Formats: sequence, C-alpha cells, structure tokens
Amino acid sequence: MSERTVVLVTGGTGFLGTAVVRAYLEAGAQVWVNYRDAQKFDRLQKQVETPENLHGIQADLSQEESVKALFAELISRSGHLDVLAHVAGGFWMGGELADTPMEKLHAMLQMNLLTTFLVTRQAFAIMKTQNRGVIFTVASKTAEEFPPGMGAYSISKAAVIALTRTLANEGKKYNIHVNVILPGIIDTPANRAAMPEADTSAWVTPEEIASVMVRLSHETASVNGSLLRMYGKL
Repeated sequence: MSERTVVLVTGGTGFLGTAVVRAYLEAGAQVWVNYRDAQKFDRLQKQVETPENLHGIQADLSQEESVKALFAELISRSGHLDVLAHVAGGFWMGGELADTPMEKLHAMLQMNLLTTFLVTRQAFAIMKTQNRGVIFTVASKTAEEFPPGMGAYSISKAAVIALTRTLANEGKKYNIHVNVILPGIIDTPANRAAMPEADTSAWVTPEEIASVMVRLSHETASVNGSLLRMYGKL
C-alpha cells in the first residue's frame, strides 16, 4: 500500500474506527475520516504516528446531502478512492420485539442500515468510474443468530448483510470487491464495563478486525460477497 492509496474510514473517531485508521496509516495509506465533533478528530490526530496522512471532513452520515458533500470534498482533494471501511454504526440492547418502541427500531435502522446505504452508494458510484475499489461493511454475529432481546439491532445488521451481498454482486463487472465483517463481542472499554465478569480473552480485538481489512485490501481477487466471521472464541 502506497501513499497514493486513499482510504475512507467512517466512524474513525470511535474505538474500532481508531484501530482501523491506525492500521491503514501504518500500511502507508492516506486516510480520511468523517467526524461530527471536531474535538474527537483532534484527539485522533494526536493518537496516530503520521497525522500528516490523516484527513478529516465534518459530516453526518445519516443525512443524504451531508454524505454527498463528504464524498465530493474527498474526491476534490484526493482525486480517487481505493478503499471504504464503513465502521460507523450503533447498538441498543433493547428487549423483546413486542416491547420495542418504534423510535428505537428507527434509530437502529438509521444508525446501521441507512448510513451503510448512503455511504456505500456514494463510494460505489465513484469506484464504478474507476473500475476498481474495495468496500468493507460491519454487521454482527447477532445478524445470523438472532438472540432474544436484541431484535432491533439484529434486524438492522442483517439488513447490512443483505445490502453488502447485493453490492458485491453488482460490483463484479466493475472490479469492486465488497465484503462484510461479522464480529462477535469486540474488546472495547464500553463492553468491558458492561460485562465486568466476562472472559475477555474470548472476544475479538479491534486490531484483529483492522488487520483483516488491511490484508484483504490487497488480496481481494477471490474474496467478494463474503461474510467474514470474526467471532473470537465465542
């Protein structure tokens, strides 16, 4: 990966996103992230070793015009887009579907499905003109297992899988490779706080997820439309 490689990491100021940003920077790429809070982007710049290769654009991924402006500025300043790592999303544990408020279902669909649709749609359109590109989305282990009490979240992430596989099929003739990562429980401070008695050695780390993205950004010739299950030891 060279300094000409352009990578967009959505949600790059979050815990998983920060690991993905670092991995691509260490691989030598120019990395772009969106942010809503300028202070979070400033913190991210201070956490990486090559801040000169990290670029930020303020954008709300749930708003169509904001997403369009994000990609327009990225292309205006970088000229092309090689990799999209769409890490942004949200979680709500909730309860049974019968007790799920409509606003919570809407929130999960907006944070997970809608943002994925808006962001991948713009990236795909750019990559079509280039006749090449790599896209990663992030779903969840729950999107295949559908545990009770997590319906709204699981449904939204299952929809992300469907969207990703559709894009993978549509991208074949344009040399665009699209894959979805399904983590189990990710080892983050928030998850450790929520589950203090859990065996964290069974969890997948953000660095492991980031490593897979970077590696497959090079080795995509035979990997497309895949569900990359990263369950750790769960």
